Amino acid sequence: MCGRFTLTEKDLVRLARALGAVVDPALADDWRPRYNIAPGSSALLVRDAGGLRLERARFGHGAGVQGKLQFNARVETAAGKRSFRAAWAGRRCAIPADGFYEWGGDRRSRRPVWFHDPAGRPLLFAGLYGVEDGGALAFSILTTAARGPVAALHDRMPVLVPEGGLVAWLGGGAAPEPAPEDALAGTPVCDRANAIANDDPGCLEPPEPERQLRLL
Repeated sequence: MCGRFTLTEKDLVRLARALGAVVDPALADDWRPRYNIAPGSSALLVRDAGGLRLERARFGHGAGVQGKLQFNARVETAAGKRSFRAAWAGRRCAIPADGFYEWGGDRRSRRPVWFHDPAGRPLLFAGLYGVEDGGALAFSILTTAARGPVAALHDRMPVLVPEGGLVAWLGGGAAPEPAPEDALAGTPVCDRANAIANDDPGCLEPPEPERQLRLL
């Protein structure tokens, strides 16, 4: 799954330009870097709305079982599920990020690891979006079988849109191929990332020495 992620880019105009998209100047002015994006909170997506647009959206789409937000969808089955079928056919998006968290250890001492591009390049998660009451956008991140270092901590990871693959994905092409085994690196970070109330650079600080997690 992918329940927490980061987008620490400060300049949305620069990000939009890199994606070949446009962004509302008011959104660009209001944006602040995000270090702990959780379901229900505001993030960004890029979609084709008569041209590529970088827009604000809630992380978590609709209301699923027992009223819970659907913030992930399995890429293997989303096209056939009633809750995602229409979005797969006509409401695709990508979610800009620079990393996501997974946890190791037992429930009493969860240890966060931040997964990111080894060279620090931005990531794009494949997603599906919906339009909520009032016209607000909301999205779910597509997940696939975990690979590389992520698989040591979890059996799922976000579907990564490869460089040059954005337009094809948004335009209805096949889901992106699984990422290479070395597409991501894992960096242990401090416990501050555990609490969703913490959304600041401290989330990416190194962990206390006694809580270092060795990745297999």
